[in-house]
Amino acid sequence: MKKLLLLYALASFTFASAQITTNAGTFNKPSQGDTAFEMQFMPNLDGAAMFTDRGATVTMRKFESETKATRWAASLDIIDPGFENISMAYSVGLGYGVENHFNGAERLSTFWGYQVGLNYDGIRVSDDRGDDNGDVDGDGDGDGDEDGDSGLEDGNDEFIDFEDDRSVFGVGVGVFLGADYYIIPKVYIGVEMGYGLRVLSSDDFTSWGLGGGVNGMMRVGFRL
Repeated sequence: MKKLLLLYALASFTFASAQITTNAGTFNKPSQGDTAFEMQFMPNLDGAAMFTDRGATVTMRKFESETKATRWAASLDIIDPGFENISMAYSVGLGYGVENHFNGAERLSTFWGYQVGLNYDGIRVSDDRGDDNGDVDGDGDGDGDEDGDSGLEDGNDEFIDFEDDRSVFGVGVGVFLGADYYIIPKVYIGVEMGYGLRVLSSDDFTSWGLGGGVNGMMRVGFRL
C-alpha cells in the first residue's frame, strides 16, 4: 500500500510540474507534436526604437518531444533608403536549427541548440553618367560620343542612366542558449545568446568573423 501511495505521489508531482494552473489559465510545457510561431522585436536594448521588428522575420518551431525541437526561420526585407543614388536595398534570409530543452521551472522553458543560416543582401545603385552639359565621354561636346555618330545632339542635357545590383552572400553556423517565459498560456517571450562563425562573400571581397553575445532582439511567440 505504501508503494502505491509513493507511486501516486510521484505521478502527481510529475503532472503538476508539467501543468501550472493560475487565474490566467493552465500553463502546459511544450510536448511532442506542438508547433510554435514567433517573431522578433526590439525592446530598446540596442538603441533602436521601442518594439521595432527586425524586418519580416518569422520562425516556426516543431517539437518532436518534450526535450527536442527543430526550427526554421525566414526573413525578407525591402526598403527604399532615401538616398539619391540608391533606389532599393533588400535582404533575404533562411535558417535551420535544432533545440535541446531542459526541464526548466514552472513557466520557464530553457534550451540550447545549434543552427545554420544563409543570407543574401543587396542594393540597387542607379547613376547618371554625364556632366551638366550631358557630356559622358569627356570630349567637351556634350554628346557623349567620340566619333560623332551617337545620334545625340551636341550640347543637349540628356544623361545616360544605368542601374547596378551590388550584393553580399553570407553563411553562418553557431550554437545558442535561450529561455522562454510563458506570460499567458501558450504565449511566451524569449531571449537568446550565442556564438558562431559567419562568412561573407561578394564580387569584391570575402571576409569571416567568429564571435558571440546576447541577441538584443527579444522573441514573442505562441503555440498552436
